[in-house]
Amino acid sequence: MTRRILVLGATGYTGGLVAQELLARRERPILVGRDPDALARRARELSPQQPLPTIALDVRDVGTLRRTITADDVIITTIGPFEELGRTVAEAAAEAGASYLDSAGEPSFIRWIFAKLGARAAHRGARLMPGFGHEYVSGQLAGAWALEKAADMGMPHRLEIGYFRANGSLCSLSRGTIASLAGASLQRSFTYRGGIRDERPGARSARFSIGGRNRSGFSIGTTEHLTIPEISPSLQELDVYLGWFGKASPMLSRASIAVPALRSIPGSQRLIAAVGARASTLRSTELDQPALAQSRTLVAARVFAASGHQLGAVNLRGPNQYQLTASLLAWAAVVEAHASTRAVHRRTGVLGAIQAFGLGAIRDTCRHYGLDDEDAGPGAEAPAPPLLMADGEE
Repeated sequence: MTRRILVLGATGYTGGLVAQELLARRERPILVGRDPDALARRARELSPQQPLPTIALDVRDVGTLRRTITADDVIITTIGPFEELGRTVAEAAAEAGASYLDSAGEPSFIRWIFAKLGARAAHRGARLMPGFGHEYVSGQLAGAWALEKAADMGMPHRLEIGYFRANGSLCSLSRGTIASLAGASLQRSFTYRGGIRDERPGARSARFSIGGRNRSGFSIGTTEHLTIPEISPSLQELDVYLGWFGKASPMLSRASIAVPALRSIPGSQRLIAAVGARASTLRSTELDQPALAQSRTLVAARVFAASGHQLGAVNLRGPNQYQLTASLLAWAAVVEAHASTRAVHRRTGVLGAIQAFGLGAIRDTCRHYGLDDEDAGPGAEAPAPPLLMADGEE
């Protein structure tokens, strides 16, 4: 029997896109949120003839969450900031043995899930897949693909991944993204140096030369640090850079030197979170649609030997981050909903995209949704997304 799919944050922008994508796949998700009236409106908007089922609950209500989520559920949550509103949902999913997907991009929350919930989720038979959107599935794909290309060129020692905006502007960011960015600005971050190592957000900046143009980014902690070294054990260094802010990235990196001092001020994190929440409310509910229509994503990965010689590289270009995120979340949820929870080789715990579904399935799915290696050239045929079992078998 098909498992239930619950979309938490369904009245928000990304949550609404996810629900639309699920409906396009002939699924009838359950919409979950705090406001019953807003849920009812969204349920009618999405399915006028037969409104979708809804559940009104607050994610801070731990008791209700745990009574609601079961092992037969697939949870998709887009409710941020995740550091503030995401932990109770992830814990409830892990405890219930459910499948869990989120759109989180916050370094401290990502690391917390892997560190604190991995053993519990594995014991309960849960599959937790945080950051399962443009951030950070596309980076995992770019990194693994670049390592694959470099396989015959030498021993990989360092991997660098960068997230950039090929077109569009910061006006194409949602209110939730703005709030999450503000909340993450004072959180602890990390990188990989033969193991996970703490560092401040934006500790370093780097420049990528892509298509004859230089693009800059500053360092962030992501799922790639926690998943890709398993694919390539020889890796000793792995850095991920956020390049949304273009030429301002090096300046933002230098400004991050003040983060430890700011963090030590009592109430600073609450103040920054409040500023982010206030900034997000100044935006209309709808995004700047012209800016969003122009927005394209660019994810680059490059592999180096210990000598510094570049062994391989991949540059992925694709659609705007919100549509890609919705497509990926919906695809993974459908796979989970139709998979056998009793499969012998079904991997459980906290998983990256490739650990959960395999490089081939992730590559084919991303290509189908428009994220592809720019070296493939125009007119290259994109495969249909595989509806595989959750143990990685067709």
